[in-house]
Amino acid sequence: MTGRSTDYAPNERQLRPREEKEGVERWLEDVFFALGEVTFLSLPAFVALMDAEPNAPVKFTLLVAWATLTLTVGTLRYGRFGVEWPPMTPSQFVVRLAFYNATVTLIAYAGANVDLALRSPAATAGVAALLSVCATWGFARLVRTAAARAGRTESGASK
Repeated sequence: MTGRSTDYAPNERQLRPREEKEGVERWLEDVFFALGEVTFLSLPAFVALMDAEPNAPVKFTLLVAWATLTLTVGTLRYGRFGVEWPPMTPSQFVVRLAFYNATVTLIAYAGANVDLALRSPAATAGVAALLSVCATWGFARLVRTAAARAGRTESGASK
């Protein structure tokens, strides 16, 4: 044996253009990456809220908020529904770390208060999901608006 392969299939596979995912397959991939982003950046809030009182309502609301944030971030990638999730940059990492932790904490306590007041898991889940979608949508719009204004300011200052 000479060490040279007579199989040309690996070489042919490398030359083929990469296939782009579309439709549901692309959305699932986006949700998968959003799951990692939301989970990793929200870890400080998750750890802090593990012993928070009232324990069961906070944890339930936290779970609903986590799932809804993940689905919403994944859905907003690539400009679905007219709002595009901003790309990750070093400065965005710090901003998102603060955003996710503040959002998760506030939604957890808001949902827990709704649960204590109404004693309805459906109402608690609905409030947590609605607040998660609104916070994510608003954050994406805010970042895009700030980036557009910063771009206009830089182009106006360089003239």
